[in-house]
Amino acid sequence: MMSNIAVVCAFPPDRNTGMYTVDYSAARFFAETFPAESVSFYCLGDPDRAGYDLEKRPVAYKPLHRHLDDLHAADLIVYWGDFLQSKGYWDADLCGWLVRDGIASTKAEAENLVYRALMLEDAPDAVLGRVLIFGGTIITIGAIELSDTRYRTALERMLRLAKGVYFRDAISAAKADPYRGGRSALGIDCALLLRPEDYAAADLPLPAAANSGSRLRLGVFFGRAKWIVQPLAFSRMLAKKLDAEATWVPWLGSAPRQLPLARAAGYPASSKPPLPQDIFPVLATCNFIVSDTYHLCVNAWNIGIPTICLGYGAERIAHTLGDKKKETLFSMNGAAPFYVYRESIANPTNLRSAVAHAAQMLRDSAATDIVRTSIRAQSAAAREKLLSACLAEM
Repeated sequence: MMSNIAVVCAFPPDRNTGMYTVDYSAARFFAETFPAESVSFYCLGDPDRAGYDLEKRPVAYKPLHRHLDDLHAADLIVYWGDFLQSKGYWDADLCGWLVRDGIASTKAEAENLVYRALMLEDAPDAVLGRVLIFGGTIITIGAIELSDTRYRTALERMLRLAKGVYFRDAISAAKADPYRGGRSALGIDCALLLRPEDYAAADLPLPAAANSGSRLRLGVFFGRAKWIVQPLAFSRMLAKKLDAEATWVPWLGSAPRQLPLARAAGYPASSKPPLPQDIFPVLATCNFIVSDTYHLCVNAWNIGIPTICLGYGAERIAHTLGDKKKETLFSMNGAAPFYVYRESIANPTNLRSAVAHAAQMLRDSAATDIVRTSIRAQSAAAREKLLSACLAEM
Protein backbone atom coordinates (compact mmCIF):
# COMPACT_ATOMS: atom_id res chain seq x y z
CA MET A 1 0.00 0.00 0.00
CA MET A 2 1.27 3.47 -0.88
CA SER A 3 2.38 5.52 2.12
CA ASN A 4 1.79 9.24 2.51
CA ILE A 5 4.82 11.34 3.44
CA ALA A 6 4.35 14.96 4.51
CA VAL A 7 7.45 17.16 4.30
CA VAL A 8 7.18 20.54 6.02
CA CYS A 9 9.62 23.18 4.78
CA ALA A 10 10.20 26.75 5.92
CA PHE A 11 8.18 29.42 4.14
CA PRO A 12 10.39 31.25 1.59
CA PRO A 13 9.41 34.94 1.80
CA ASP A 14 11.65 35.87 -1.12
CA ARG A 15 14.20 34.30 -3.43
CA ASN A 16 16.80 32.73 -1.18
CA THR A 17 19.36 30.44 -2.76
CA GLY A 18 20.20 28.75 0.52
CA MET A 19 16.57 27.87 1.24
CA TYR A 20 16.27 26.67 -2.36
CA THR A 21 19.11 24.17 -1.90
CA VAL A 22 17.67 22.99 1.43
CA ASP A 23 14.24 22.25 -0.05
CA TYR A 24 15.69 20.89 -3.28
CA SER A 25 17.63 18.35 -1.22
CA ALA A 26 14.30 17.10 0.15
CA ALA A 27 12.90 16.72 -3.35
CA ARG A 28 15.94 14.72 -4.44
CA PHE A 29 16.12 12.53 -1.33
CA PHE A 30 12.48 11.47 -1.32
CA ALA A 31 12.24 11.05 -5.11
CA GLU A 32 15.25 8.74 -5.07
CA THR A 33 14.58 6.74 -1.91
CA PHE A 34 10.78 6.54 -1.96
CA PRO A 35 9.71 6.78 -5.62
CA ALA A 36 6.59 4.67 -5.06
CA GLU A 37 5.25 6.71 -2.14
CA SER A 38 3.06 9.81 -2.16
CA VAL A 39 5.18 12.77 -1.02
CA SER A 40 3.62 16.17 -0.36
CA PHE A 41 5.55 19.33 0.47
CA TYR A 42 4.10 22.03 2.71
CA CYS A 43 5.04 25.44 4.02
CA LEU A 44 3.28 27.53 6.65
CA GLY A 45 2.42 30.51 4.51
CA ASP A 46 0.95 31.45 1.15
CA PRO A 47 2.96 29.64 -1.56
CA ASP A 48 1.90 32.30 -4.05
CA ARG A 49 3.87 34.81 -1.97
CA ALA A 50 6.98 32.65 -2.11
CA GLY A 51 10.01 34.08 -3.80
CA TYR A 52 9.89 31.86 -6.89
CA ASP A 53 7.38 31.41 -9.67
CA LEU A 54 5.70 28.02 -9.66
CA GLU A 55 7.97 26.49 -12.30
CA LYS A 56 11.10 27.78 -10.54
CA ARG A 57 10.33 26.40 -7.09
CA PRO A 58 12.41 23.47 -5.83
CA VAL A 59 9.19 21.71 -4.73
CA ALA A 60 5.45 22.28 -5.19
CA TYR A 61 4.51 23.76 -1.81
CA LYS A 62 1.02 23.34 -0.40
CA PRO A 63 -0.27 25.82 2.22
CA LEU A 64 0.07 23.94 5.50
CA HIS A 65 -2.66 25.90 7.29
CA ARG A 66 -5.20 24.41 4.86
CA HIS A 67 -3.91 20.85 5.21
CA LEU A 68 -3.51 20.25 8.94
CA ASP A 69 -5.80 17.21 8.82
CA ASP A 70 -3.69 15.76 5.99
CA LEU A 71 -0.58 16.41 8.06
CA HIS A 72 -2.00 14.54 11.04
CA ALA A 73 -3.07 11.63 8.82
CA ALA A 74 0.30 11.20 7.09
CA ASP A 75 2.23 8.00 7.66
CA LEU A 76 5.41 10.02 8.08
CA ILE A 77 5.76 13.71 8.97
CA VAL A 78 9.15 15.28 8.27
CA TYR A 79 10.06 18.76 9.47
CA TRP A 80 12.80 19.68 7.04
CA GLY A 81 15.57 22.13 7.91
CA ASP A 82 15.63 25.72 9.11
CA PHE A 83 14.33 27.16 12.41
CA LEU A 84 10.87 25.58 12.31
CA GLN A 85 10.81 24.70 16.03
CA SER A 86 12.50 27.93 17.19
CA LYS A 87 10.33 30.47 18.98
CA GLY A 88 12.61 33.36 18.06
CA TYR A 89 11.97 32.70 14.37
CA TRP A 90 8.22 32.70 14.95
CA ASP A 91 8.30 35.96 16.91
CA ALA A 92 10.67 37.83 14.61
CA ASP A 93 9.46 36.61 11.22
CA LEU A 94 6.87 33.90 10.75
CA CYS A 95 3.94 35.26 12.79
CA GLY A 96 4.31 38.64 11.12
CA TRP A 97 4.22 37.06 7.67
CA LEU A 98 1.08 35.09 8.56
CA VAL A 99 -0.69 38.30 9.57
CA ARG A 100 0.64 40.21 6.56
CA ASP A 101 -0.66 37.58 4.15
CA GLY A 102 -4.09 37.37 5.77
CA ILE A 103 -3.66 33.82 7.07
CA ALA A 104 -4.08 35.07 10.64
CA SER A 105 -5.76 38.27 11.80
CA THR A 106 -3.55 38.88 14.84
CA LYS A 107 -0.14 37.86 16.14
CA ALA A 108 -1.86 35.78 18.84
CA GLU A 109 -3.88 33.91 16.22
CA ALA A 110 -0.74 33.37 14.17
CA GLU A 111 1.08 31.98 17.19
CA ASN A 112 -1.73 29.52 17.87
CA LEU A 113 -1.53 28.35 14.26
CA VAL A 114 2.24 27.90 14.54
CA TYR A 115 1.84 25.74 17.64
CA ARG A 116 -0.70 23.57 15.83
CA ALA A 117 1.28 23.27 12.59
CA LEU A 118 4.92 23.14 13.66
CA MET A 119 4.66 21.72 17.19
CA LEU A 120 1.50 19.59 16.72
CA GLU A 121 0.25 20.96 20.03
CA ASP A 122 -3.32 19.70 19.57
CA ALA A 123 -2.38 16.36 17.99
CA PRO A 124 -2.47 13.03 19.86
CA ASP A 125 0.84 11.57 21.02
CA ALA A 126 0.59 8.93 18.30
CA VAL A 127 0.89 11.62 15.62
CA LEU A 128 4.12 12.94 17.13
CA GLY A 129 5.41 9.38 17.10
CA ARG A 130 5.41 9.58 13.29
CA VAL A 131 7.52 12.77 13.23
CA LEU A 132 11.09 13.19 12.03
CA ILE A 133 12.96 16.45 12.52
CA PHE A 134 15.88 16.63 10.13
CA GLY A 135 18.41 19.37 9.45
CA GLY A 136 16.71 21.99 11.59
CA THR A 137 18.15 23.93 14.49
CA ILE A 138 17.20 25.28 17.90
CA ILE A 139 20.56 26.97 18.35
CA THR A 140 18.84 30.26 19.26
CA ILE A 141 16.77 28.72 22.07
CA GLY A 142 17.87 29.57 25.61
CA ALA A 143 16.59 30.43 29.05
CA ILE A 144 14.54 33.40 27.83
CA GLU A 145 12.55 31.32 25.33
CA LEU A 146 12.25 28.35 27.68
CA SER A 147 10.79 30.56 30.42
CA ASP A 148 7.65 30.58 28.26
CA THR A 149 5.81 27.58 29.74
CA ARG A 150 3.73 26.91 26.66
CA TYR A 151 6.75 26.84 24.38
CA ARG A 152 8.88 24.76 26.73
CA THR A 153 6.10 22.20 27.16
CA ALA A 154 5.51 21.90 23.41
CA LEU A 155 9.22 21.64 22.60
CA GLU A 156 9.94 19.03 25.26
CA ARG A 157 6.94 16.99 24.11
CA MET A 158 8.10 17.11 20.50
CA LEU A 159 11.67 16.15 21.37
CA ARG A 160 10.53 13.32 23.63
CA LEU A 161 7.90 11.75 21.35
CA ALA A 162 9.30 12.28 17.85
CA LYS A 163 10.42 9.15 16.02
CA GLY A 164 13.67 10.82 15.05
CA VAL A 165 15.39 14.12 15.81
CA TYR A 166 18.48 15.01 13.78
CA PHE A 167 19.46 18.65 14.17
CA ARG A 168 22.07 20.18 11.91
CA ASP A 169 24.37 21.45 14.66
CA ALA A 170 25.94 20.02 17.79
CA ILE A 171 24.53 22.75 20.07
CA SER A 172 20.95 21.91 19.10
CA ALA A 173 21.69 18.20 19.40
CA ALA A 174 23.02 18.72 22.93
CA LYS A 175 19.80 20.51 23.90
CA ALA A 176 17.73 17.62 22.54
CA ASP A 177 19.80 14.78 24.02
CA PRO A 178 18.13 14.68 27.48
CA TYR A 179 14.81 13.86 25.81
CA ARG A 180 16.01 11.28 23.29
CA GLY A 181 16.71 8.31 25.55
CA GLY A 182 20.26 7.82 24.35
CA ARG A 183 19.42 8.17 20.66
CA SER A 184 21.63 10.49 18.63
CA ALA A 185 20.12 13.90 17.86
CA LEU A 186 22.80 15.06 15.42
CA GLY A 187 22.16 15.26 11.70
CA ILE A 188 23.49 17.73 9.15
CA ASP A 189 22.39 20.77 7.21
CA CYS A 190 19.98 19.53 4.56
CA ALA A 191 21.87 21.19 1.70
CA LEU A 192 24.90 19.04 2.53
CA LEU A 193 22.91 16.00 1.40
CA LEU A 194 23.18 17.28 -2.18
CA ARG A 195 25.59 15.30 -4.36
CA PRO A 196 27.12 16.26 -7.71
CA GLU A 197 24.37 14.47 -9.61
CA ASP A 198 21.73 16.37 -7.62
CA TYR A 199 23.17 19.75 -8.56
CA ALA A 200 23.44 18.64 -12.18
CA ALA A 201 19.78 17.59 -12.28
CA ALA A 202 18.77 21.19 -11.49
CA ASP A 203 21.18 22.70 -14.03
CA LEU A 204 23.44 23.95 -11.25
CA PRO A 205 26.99 23.55 -12.63
CA LEU A 206 29.91 22.51 -10.47
CA PRO A 207 33.55 23.64 -10.61
CA ALA A 208 35.44 22.13 -13.53
CA ALA A 209 39.00 20.89 -13.36
CA ALA A 210 39.76 23.35 -16.15
CA ASN A 211 39.38 26.20 -13.65
CA SER A 212 42.83 25.43 -12.31
CA GLY A 213 44.43 26.24 -15.65
CA SER A 214 43.28 29.86 -15.82
CA ARG A 215 43.74 32.77 -13.46
CA LEU A 216 42.52 32.06 -9.95
CA ARG A 217 39.16 33.50 -8.93
CA LEU A 218 38.05 34.52 -5.46
CA GLY A 219 34.26 34.53 -5.18
CA VAL A 220 32.97 37.31 -2.91
CA PHE A 221 29.59 37.94 -1.33
CA PHE A 222 28.60 39.83 1.81
CA GLY A 223 24.88 39.94 2.42
CA ARG A 224 24.22 39.39 6.12
CA ALA A 225 26.27 41.91 8.09
CA LYS A 226 24.86 45.41 8.50
CA TRP A 227 28.20 47.06 7.80
CA ILE A 228 30.47 45.54 5.17
CA VAL A 229 33.22 48.12 4.69
CA GLN A 230 35.86 46.02 6.48
CA PRO A 231 34.81 42.75 4.77
CA LEU A 232 34.97 44.44 1.37
CA ALA A 233 38.47 45.74 2.10
CA PHE A 234 39.41 42.28 3.37
CA SER A 235 38.20 40.66 0.14
CA ARG A 236 40.18 43.03 -2.07
CA MET A 237 43.35 42.49 -0.07
CA LEU A 238 42.80 38.73 -0.03
CA ALA A 239 42.35 38.62 -3.81
CA LYS A 240 45.61 40.53 -4.23
CA LYS A 241 47.41 38.21 -1.81
CA LEU A 242 46.19 35.17 -3.75
CA ASP A 243 46.90 36.84 -7.11
CA ALA A 244 43.27 36.10 -7.92
CA GLU A 245 40.49 37.93 -9.67
CA ALA A 246 37.77 39.01 -7.22
CA THR A 247 34.35 37.97 -8.55
CA TRP A 248 31.00 38.94 -7.05
CA VAL A 249 28.77 35.90 -6.44
CA PRO A 250 25.19 37.28 -6.18
CA TRP A 251 23.88 34.73 -3.69
CA LEU A 252 21.10 37.07 -2.52
CA GLY A 253 19.83 40.47 -3.52
CA SER A 254 21.87 43.13 -1.71
CA ALA A 255 20.13 45.25 0.91
CA PRO A 256 19.95 49.05 0.43
CA ARG A 257 22.64 49.65 3.05
CA GLN A 258 24.99 47.15 1.36
CA LEU A 259 24.42 48.03 -2.29
CA PRO A 260 26.35 51.33 -2.55
CA LEU A 261 29.22 49.98 -0.45
CA ALA A 262 29.66 46.89 -2.61
CA ARG A 263 29.49 48.95 -5.79
CA ALA A 264 31.99 51.46 -4.41
CA ALA A 265 34.35 48.52 -3.85
CA GLY A 266 34.02 47.63 -7.53
CA TYR A 267 31.53 44.77 -7.25
CA PRO A 268 28.42 44.61 -9.50
CA ALA A 269 25.97 44.08 -6.64
CA SER A 270 22.24 44.18 -7.36
CA SER A 271 19.12 44.44 -5.23
CA LYS A 272 17.33 41.97 -7.50
CA PRO A 273 17.14 38.50 -5.94
CA PRO A 274 18.76 36.06 -8.37
CA LEU A 275 17.80 32.55 -9.46
CA PRO A 276 20.03 29.62 -8.47
CA GLN A 277 20.52 28.83 -12.15
CA ASP A 278 22.06 32.30 -12.53
CA ILE A 279 24.29 32.01 -9.46
CA PHE A 280 25.88 28.58 -9.75
CA PRO A 281 27.49 29.25 -13.15
CA VAL A 282 29.37 32.10 -11.43
CA LEU A 283 30.10 30.06 -8.31
CA ALA A 284 31.44 27.21 -10.45
CA THR A 285 34.20 29.44 -11.86
CA CYS A 286 35.60 30.22 -8.39
CA ASN A 287 38.64 28.59 -6.83
CA PHE A 288 37.95 30.15 -3.42
CA ILE A 289 35.08 31.90 -1.63
CA VAL A 290 34.95 34.56 1.07
CA SER A 291 31.53 35.40 2.51
CA ASP A 292 29.47 36.15 5.60
CA THR A 293 26.47 34.14 4.38
CA TYR A 294 25.75 30.74 5.93
CA HIS A 295 24.34 28.76 3.02
CA LEU A 296 26.81 30.13 0.49
CA CYS A 297 29.54 28.72 2.74
CA VAL A 298 27.60 25.44 3.07
CA ASN A 299 27.16 24.97 -0.67
CA ALA A 300 30.66 26.16 -1.58
CA TRP A 301 32.30 23.63 0.74
CA ASN A 302 29.83 20.98 -0.42
CA ILE A 303 30.95 21.35 -4.04
CA GLY A 304 34.58 21.43 -2.98
CA ILE A 305 35.45 25.14 -2.96
CA PRO A 306 37.65 26.22 -0.01
CA THR A 307 35.78 28.97 1.81
CA ILE A 308 36.58 31.69 4.31
CA CYS A 309 33.66 32.83 6.46
CA LEU A 310 33.55 36.16 8.30
CA GLY A 311 31.49 36.56 11.45
CA TYR A 312 31.45 38.11 14.89
CA GLY A 313 32.71 36.06 17.81
CA ALA A 314 31.31 38.30 20.55
CA GLU A 315 27.68 37.78 19.63
CA ARG A 316 24.86 36.21 21.61
CA ILE A 317 22.96 33.43 19.85
CA ALA A 318 19.66 35.22 19.42
CA HIS A 319 18.49 35.42 15.81
CA THR A 320 18.24 33.26 12.72
CA LEU A 321 20.80 35.46 10.93
CA GLY A 322 23.29 35.38 13.80
CA ASP A 323 26.90 34.40 13.26
CA LYS A 324 27.16 31.56 15.78
CA LYS A 325 25.49 29.11 13.40
CA LYS A 326 28.32 29.75 10.92
CA GLU A 327 31.04 29.43 13.54
CA THR A 328 29.49 26.18 14.77
CA LEU A 329 29.25 24.77 11.24
CA PHE A 330 32.93 25.45 10.61
CA SER A 331 34.04 24.06 13.97
CA MET A 332 32.04 20.84 13.49
CA ASN A 333 33.89 20.10 10.26
CA GLY A 334 37.44 20.99 11.26
CA ALA A 335 37.18 24.30 9.41
CA ALA A 336 37.66 26.63 12.39
CA PRO A 337 40.96 27.94 10.91
CA PHE A 338 38.92 29.08 7.89
CA TYR A 339 36.67 31.22 10.11
CA VAL A 340 37.81 34.84 10.45
CA TYR A 341 36.34 36.88 13.28
CA ARG A 342 35.05 40.32 12.36
CA GLU A 343 36.66 41.69 15.51
CA SER A 344 40.07 40.76 14.08
CA ILE A 345 39.60 43.05 11.07
CA ALA A 346 37.83 45.93 12.82
CA ASN A 347 41.15 47.74 13.21
CA PRO A 348 42.79 48.41 9.82
CA THR A 349 46.20 47.64 11.32
CA ASN A 350 45.10 44.01 11.81
CA LEU A 351 43.82 43.49 8.28
CA ARG A 352 47.17 42.48 6.82
CA SER A 353 47.75 39.62 9.27
CA ALA A 354 44.15 38.38 8.94
CA VAL A 355 44.47 38.37 5.15
CA ALA A 356 47.78 36.50 5.35
CA HIS A 357 46.20 33.83 7.55
CA ALA A 358 43.18 33.44 5.25
CA ALA A 359 45.37 33.16 2.15
CA GLN A 360 47.53 30.55 3.86
CA MET A 361 44.48 28.44 4.73
CA LEU A 362 42.97 28.67 1.24
CA ARG A 363 46.27 27.50 -0.26
CA ASP A 364 46.62 24.64 2.24
CA SER A 365 45.44 21.67 0.18
CA ALA A 366 45.88 19.23 3.07
CA ALA A 367 43.65 21.31 5.35
CA THR A 368 40.98 21.82 2.70
CA ASP A 369 40.95 18.08 1.96
CA ILE A 370 40.37 17.36 5.65
CA VAL A 371 37.33 19.66 5.68
CA ARG A 372 35.93 18.16 2.47
CA THR A 373 36.41 14.64 3.84
CA SER A 374 34.70 15.56 7.11
CA ILE A 375 31.70 17.00 5.28
CA ARG A 376 31.36 13.93 3.06
CA ALA A 377 31.61 11.58 6.04
CA GLN A 378 29.07 13.50 8.11
CA SER A 379 26.73 13.74 5.13
CA ALA A 380 26.88 9.98 4.54
CA ALA A 381 26.24 9.26 8.23
CA ALA A 382 23.31 11.69 8.38
CA ARG A 383 21.78 10.29 5.18
CA GLU A 384 21.93 6.80 6.68
CA LYS A 385 20.25 7.99 9.90
CA LEU A 386 17.51 9.69 7.90
CA LEU A 387 16.93 6.72 5.63
CA SER A 388 16.80 4.26 8.52
CA ALA A 389 14.34 6.43 10.45
CA CYS A 390 12.10 6.82 7.39
CA LEU A 391 12.12 3.10 6.63
CA ALA A 392 11.13 2.33 10.21
CA GLU A 393 7.85 4.16 9.59
CA MET A 394 7.08 2.86 6.09
